[in-house]
Amino acid sequence: MGNNYTSDSSFSALRLADGKVLGRVRPMVKGSTPTAGVKDYRFFVDPLSPLPKGYEDSEKHGFTGFMSRVGFGFNSFSSEEEALGRLEESLGNCFVTFTPAIRNNKYFVLDDLQKEGTTPFMDFDSGYYPVPAFGTLEQPAFEGDINKFCSHLLTGKPLPGLSKRFWNNDLSAHMIIAATRDFEGRLGPWVVFAPLYDKAFENTVIGQGGAYFHVRDNGPLGYGMVDEKNSELFAHILRCGKLPLWFVPEEFLPDLRMNLKPVPADGDLLKDCGVERNPFLEIEPLFVPPLEEKSEEPLTAMDLDPIVDSLMTVEKEESLTDEEPELVSEERKPEPSDEKAFLDRLSEAAAKSGLLYAKEDLLNFHISLKSSRLTILAGMSGTGKSALVRLYGKALGLPEERVRFLAVRPSWMDDGDILGYVDTKNMVYRSADTGLSETLIDAARHPEELFLICFDEMNLARAEHYFAQFISVLEKEENPVIRLYNPALAGKLYNGEKYPPEVRVGRNVLFTGTVNVDESTYHFSDKILDRANVITLHQGRFHDLLNLGPKEETDYPEMAASLWESFRKVDGLGLSEEELDLLDGINDAFKKSGAAAGIGFRIAAQMGRYLENIPEEAGFERSQGIDAQIVQRVLTKLRGSSAQLSGLISTNEKGILTGAILEVLDRFSGLSDFKEARDVLAKKAGELKLYDYTV
Repeated sequence: MGNNYTSDSSFSALRLADGKVLGRVRPMVKGSTPTAGVKDYRFFVDPLSPLPKGYEDSEKHGFTGFMSRVGFGFNSFSSEEEALGRLEESLGNCFVTFTPAIRNNKYFVLDDLQKEGTTPFMDFDSGYYPVPAFGTLEQPAFEGDINKFCSHLLTGKPLPGLSKRFWNNDLSAHMIIAATRDFEGRLGPWVVFAPLYDKAFENTVIGQGGAYFHVRDNGPLGYGMVDEKNSELFAHILRCGKLPLWFVPEEFLPDLRMNLKPVPADGDLLKDCGVERNPFLEIEPLFVPPLEEKSEEPLTAMDLDPIVDSLMTVEKEESLTDEEPELVSEERKPEPSDEKAFLDRLSEAAAKSGLLYAKEDLLNFHISLKSSRLTILAGMSGTGKSALVRLYGKALGLPEERVRFLAVRPSWMDDGDILGYVDTKNMVYRSADTGLSETLIDAARHPEELFLICFDEMNLARAEHYFAQFISVLEKEENPVIRLYNPALAGKLYNGEKYPPEVRVGRNVLFTGTVNVDESTYHFSDKILDRANVITLHQGRFHDLLNLGPKEETDYPEMAASLWESFRKVDGLGLSEEELDLLDGINDAFKKSGAAAGIGFRIAAQMGRYLENIPEEAGFERSQGIDAQIVQRVLTKLRGSSAQLSGLISTNEKGILTGAILEVLDRFSGLSDFKEARDVLAKKAGELKLYDYTV
């Protein structure tokens, strides 16, 4: 039996409360007969943590569940004794969490039951209280950037990950926990935040866009380290496996607050703990070495093996002087009035973030987003694919809740895994934990705002399966609509007002993806490749890290969706007569070789759209655009065995690249030098010679 459980199928008029409750299964069952000839068994869960308003009486009776809904099925047991034995074996010696509910305004029932862990003192402790916990040791909040987490608290920005599914606003949050990186004991791995002098944060926690934590009367915020080595304290705490919650006996809450100290006014916890952030890396901080240990010798590329730790610190310290102006000034972050101003901002954001990107890659990514509904960044791990998406969102000035990363899971099989599904037994819409449905609904309700969505490592599962609905919908220029469920059910779902059956996907939603190509991933079919620009980022040289300046934290004003939309051109074919002849020549070469590939009218139209959307005076020539499109829209489909492709690409006995495609490119050299395309062809020819196939 797994750890996830579902609710009773007979809960016809079910009213769910907000938040999760901790409980223990009571050692008793009662027989039940839902229909003639069908035997089921009721069981009961006693709550151990605070309940929502209106549920006080449930403490006397407990919450009811049915064994048919926790993996056993109907008619599974011959007697109550047998049923009780199996129940205790599965759920009797552990905690459970559940959503409290009322059926028919009368019966206290449970929904979404989940099996949790145990503690050594679970039979003695009582009065558990929930504590919001952001991130895990494997995936810390904000990728371990505790200063960013702290900044959100100080400036009143929402913290993603905690919703009404997990927290009831009737409760006051005594404190919150954030997972971060452990810097040799100076910080982390858990940091606690709490009002320095008040018992709890102000009541309202869940709001629009996430969770907010305010100290009453703008009082001081405190922080401290959670000592995992304190085995006595942690022996009393239940840390949920899948929920962003810890449950702590109230008598031990003060122990988590011990040794709180004021959060610095600038929110720089790392500096407060003797840790300085590395300006050349987006995440990894480094320690400030004692002055006598600093090296005054210039470093070479050979010193980059430890990722230029000491050099980065020295350069940052030397770059900061008393006369240096403020990092964020109105002159340095103007509201972009046109596309050129935005592209300047994008380049500036890359430089200030300490990221190495070729100018052509930044422009290519921007043009691809304008001309195609899906842009995929490919390449080996660590080349900055995800960072580029974040960088683009930063240049747009988008708040973090509107730059959504969906970590693709290998188990995804259909769009229900990323959107959700209708629970027809309880007549509710069960949104997927990706939050994609909520993001699309929010985008449809706010067409004036931009949203950036990234399917991270999207080929860990078969995109043709979980992305199927998007494949057909996103190519529509007019009124593309994503269906969450059958419109015939509209008005019948208790949360139908929150989740409409269909959601329009406007141009204010930008879709991107990242892929790593290795033995653990799937290759894209032509269904995906026909609808996406696939960009392989250029790998910069490590030595170029020496030319980077200090990393600066800069906030840019948000760009309206209407301004970004004004950058796009959608009319016209976009291809000249000679460019059309080039595509015909490539198609003829494919047909002559018998390869199962080619350029369809959809691809040609999107290639033309790309070329039309190249910004003027941006330093990106049309010849570069043609070259990029041949690579991104045509050569991505060039795959197979040497028997299939030898006529298209090969090398002669001298190792010189030959083949029908190269001949076509040579014939149209007046359009472009096709440098990128020639490099890709040479790589594929090498793969054919070495492995007898290419992907």
